[in-house]
Amino acid sequence: MENTQNILKNTVTILIVALLVLVSFAASSQKVNDLEKQRRKMLADIEYANKLLKKNSKEKQTSVNQLLILKNNIKSREELVLSYKTEMRIISNEISDKEKEIDEIEAEINTIKKEYAKLISSAYKNRHSYDTWMFLFSSKDFNQAYRRLRYLQEFSDYRNKQVELISEQEEVLKKQIEELNNEKAKKIELIEQEKEEQQKLSAEKEKVNGYISNLKKKDRELRKEIKKRKREAKQIKKAIDRIIAEEKRKREEALKKNKPVGKFALTPEESLISKNFGLNKGKFPWPTLRGMVTESYGEHNHPVLAGIKTFNNGIDISTDEGSEVRAIFDGEVRDVWAIQGRNMAVIIKHGEFFSVYQNLSNVKLKPGDKVKSKEVIGIVFTDNSDGKKTVLHLEIWKGSSRQDPSLWLARK
Repeated sequence: MENTQNILKNTVTILIVALLVLVSFAASSQKVNDLEKQRRKMLADIEYANKLLKKNSKEKQTSVNQLLILKNNIKSREELVLSYKTEMRIISNEISDKEKEIDEIEAEINTIKKEYAKLISSAYKNRHSYDTWMFLFSSKDFNQAYRRLRYLQEFSDYRNKQVELISEQEEVLKKQIEELNNEKAKKIELIEQEKEEQQKLSAEKEKVNGYISNLKKKDRELRKEIKKRKREAKQIKKAIDRIIAEEKRKREEALKKNKPVGKFALTPEESLISKNFGLNKGKFPWPTLRGMVTESYGEHNHPVLAGIKTFNNGIDISTDEGSEVRAIFDGEVRDVWAIQGRNMAVIIKHGEFFSVYQNLSNVKLKPGDKVKSKEVIGIVFTDNSDGKKTVLHLEIWKGSSRQDPSLWLARK
């Protein structure tokens, strides 16, 4: 009976260890799957950046936009290297855990085998004393004989199940050892990939230094570009203020007529659009099918000029030449005008919100036109005089308050 209890105890231990192995493996596998998914996106971003750089590299002069694309590429590659390191750490821990678990299960199986051997040996030595028929016929009554028969049958079944359990656990061990070897091979592969990306990263950082060195020779042009962007930002702010002033005028007229109105004199349809706009934060479609953010919202150090800071009222999206620009939400076109006499800007009103699209060409819309989400409103302007720079500038405003567009667009 003691041997039977030991076997049962060891069996439970094996099952618990096996369950913990499965849970741990499932959690690690999920983390690895997430990392691999992120890595596919990073590799796609890097490939797209290289595509843009390759097109721009045909131009003899180095541009700030090329520098920003390359810096963005470096950021993606650094995240890629970190991803490799993280997965290697997970796999290393997994390998260590598997080795310990294999040792524990092997030890438990050996213990069961020894206990089982003792049980068989004891049964063999006492086979005459515990002869089955004598054991049954020595019963005091029928009930006791029946219980003894059941005991002998269950004991026999239990021994057979133990043999099966040992066989099954040995098969589990075989599979785990195979998985362990696969994990070790995968780790070696990741080490090689991480090493390759590190080499590419070093080469790109050297290239950045070369770009900056060339661009520093264009100090006057760069400062001129900063002033130009400030003028463009003022034009957009002036247009927004003009539209808001018009909305306030409408509101005052409505109040004079004793009509209940909110901050803006919105129609029921405009109120619904405004509400839905706010509810869809973080879900809006990108204004271009392909593209990468090369300058984010807010204050930044100038990428070339030391000690110079710039402020971006929105985000800049570098994209392919000829890319279409789409409205991010339903709304009404409130303003269309030329900036610096060459490219166009469009402001679309979404209730109390506004989306601004700057650096466009081929704009067919006019103030008062209604647009739907993803409706094409123009083409991104390509500046052939600046390394074929094709950049869309996007802003989002709530009334006269600037918003960070990256918080409103869906994650790619």
